[in-house]
Amino acid sequence: MAARRRLFLTHAGELAHLLVRAIARNAMTMEFVRGYAERHDRHKIIANFERLREIESTISREALLLIAAEVRRLLPRAFGLPRNPRPEELALCDVFYGEFLQALGRALEWSSAETGVETQAFHRDLEMYAKWRGRNPELPAHGPSGGVSPFPDRCAILLDPAIMEQARRAAVVFQAHLLHLGTRIFLQLGRPIPYRGGPSSTSRKNAAPRVKAKVRAKTQAKTQAKTRTRATARKIAARRGQGRARSKAKPKKRSNARPRH
Repeated sequence: MAARRRLFLTHAGELAHLLVRAIARNAMTMEFVRGYAERHDRHKIIANFERLREIESTISREALLLIAAEVRRLLPRAFGLPRNPRPEELALCDVFYGEFLQALGRALEWSSAETGVETQAFHRDLEMYAKWRGRNPELPAHGPSGGVSPFPDRCAILLDPAIMEQARRAAVVFQAHLLHLGTRIFLQLGRPIPYRGGPSSTSRKNAAPRVKAKVRAKTQAKTQAKTRTRATARKIAARRGQGRARSKAKPKKRSNARPRH
């Protein structure tokens, strides 16, 4: 039986942190960009370090926008809402999603001077992705047909505008990986983590008699050692007592010396 899932608002921040770490900090986007350059012999893309960092940062942002739109689509089902939920039933989804977007902004570590501008731009672009997902609610976003999203074109322009179609095909494949990752991370939220560090229940049951026997043997060994120690101590004490008794019973020698006048 599958473990029951329970979502709380704290999971919104956890989701944002996990997505940013996987896509931006754990070099998922970097591997995509550099892998594309190697496969298609487009080394000039990675020749300029500053330009490369800009490409990777911007594609990471697009990747997070893509997954954020998918998270919004998955929320009603995650909270167990009916197929056509009422507005009041969607309130919890809205609160969770708002907390998720705020946590996403914090995880991206915008500077205080950039926060306002970046937040507005992020929400504006997110609306574009959300409209695409709203028009295609049942479309398998991580399949080949998911390429109708804004991501492939926007990614291709950043990646390799000189060979747009080639870059777009690579972006469609990358989009499938991103959505698969994002969905997997989202679906793991709120599930109890199974215990994997020890033996199974069957092996634990089989091991129980052996463990009890070992504990019993250790206890008996300790008891016997204490008994031997006490017996030895009694023998030593008895020998000392006998020695003192003989010393007291032995007569004192008389002195032959004459007293001086």
